[in-house]
Order: sequence, then structure tokens, then C-alpha cells
Amino acid sequence: MTRHGKYVNQSKKIVIIGATSGIGQALAHIYLNENPENIVGVTGRHTDALTELHDRFPGRVFYRTMDVTQEESIELTRELISEMGGTDIIIYCAGVGTQNKGPEIHPETEMPAVYTNVVGFSRIITFAYNYLRSNGGQFVTIASMAGIRPLRHSPSYSATKRYQIHYTSCLAQLAHKNKEPIRFTTIMPGFIQTGLLKQKYPLVISLDKGAYLIYKAIRKKKRRAIIPGRWRTIAFIWHLIPFWERF
Repeated sequence: MTRHGKYVNQSKKIVIIGATSGIGQALAHIYLNENPENIVGVTGRHTDALTELHDRFPGRVFYRTMDVTQEESIELTRELISEMGGTDIIIYCAGVGTQNKGPEIHPETEMPAVYTNVVGFSRIITFAYNYLRSNGGQFVTIASMAGIRPLRHSPSYSATKRYQIHYTSCLAQLAHKNKEPIRFTTIMPGFIQTGLLKQKYPLVISLDKGAYLIYKAIRKKKRRAIIPGRWRTIAFIWHLIPFWERF
């Protein structure tokens, strides 16, 4: 049930890619608690977290242990959706972000974000596009405000989140042109208290609040959503400020 004591919509089948921690895990709990008829498919690398969710909501949670950086992730996602009897929403929450403390930049720090946020994301969103164009539904990309304004200490994270924003926009344009029954939603959160935050940042909101705001944006099928709303003002100001870069 909702916070107001009423079910907000009809039952849904939701697949969450990257649901063993952070936003993905919080969204899984929201969907399972908001409507007792919702079915949720979850994936991630940590089997214990997946089975814990499965055991807590018997008959309503399906899962696959998988790493989106591996080619088998597409087939495992297909198997999961088949076991669920289809899906209405696919949410890509898997994400990696690291910081370079400098002065040198090291590949072992930069490449994990590329593998997960670009390679793994590309695999899942292309599979989802082909699935949803035949079955209809919504694809949700959990990007970041870092994809709008780069963070100097997190170049690979910022760049890969920008990639996700543009890739989703391209497929949204393609689906619109071809009149495909797909709705795309890109979420750009500000700082949410998850394991990705390794130091103090301004305007941080709790994981519970952030996940609920994301859930509401998905429910409204917004094309783009900046979470929380105060970051919309910040994003507007950012667009007015030039990059002071040296070439």
C-alpha cells in the first residue's frame, strides 16, 4: 500500500538490473510493499541478497545472479523475464563509480565504470529495446547529475553517465519515429546516500527518500526526471556557467 493507504496503480511486473544494494534494492522493496500483487525480478552479483529478498516475498520475487559485464547477462535476463511471465518495466540500476585521488589516473580505477555503465548498460538496453518493441513497456535508466556536469575526481563515472543519458535519448527518438510501444525514462539523481558516496557531499538525501522520488517519477512515466527537485535549479544554473577548461 502507499503512504496514503491506497494502491496507486494496477499490479505490475518489474525487472530491476542491479538490485542487491543501493537504489535498486530500495526500489525492489518499494514495488513489493506498494502493491501485494506486484511481481519483481531482480538481478545482481550477490546471491545472498537476492535469495533474502526471494525468501521474504515468496512467490513474488524471481532472481538471477549475474554480472552485466558478461555476455551471458542477456540470456539470463531473458530467462528471468520468461520465468516471470513477462515484464512491464525494466530498470537499469547497476552502476559503478570510483574516484581518482590523483595526481595520476589509473586504468584499474577508471575501467570498472566503463565495463558496467557502458558495456553492461548497452547490452541490457539493446536487449530491452528489442523485447519491449514487441511486448510494450517502459525502460528506466538510472543515470546521474554527473552526466550533466562532470566531476573532476570521477571522469569515468561522469562520462559513462553522460553516455547512458544520450543512448537512452537516441532510443527514445528511434522508438518515437517507428511508433514503437516503448516508454523511456531517464532518472538523474543528485547525491543520494548510497555506497557510491565515499566522502561528504552537499545536498545529500537519504536512500529511502531518493528511491521513493525515483519510484514516483517512474510511475508517472516521465521522460526525464532530476531527483530531488532542487537539483533542477542547480542544473539550470550549470547550463549558464561556461566550462573553464584549458586546452
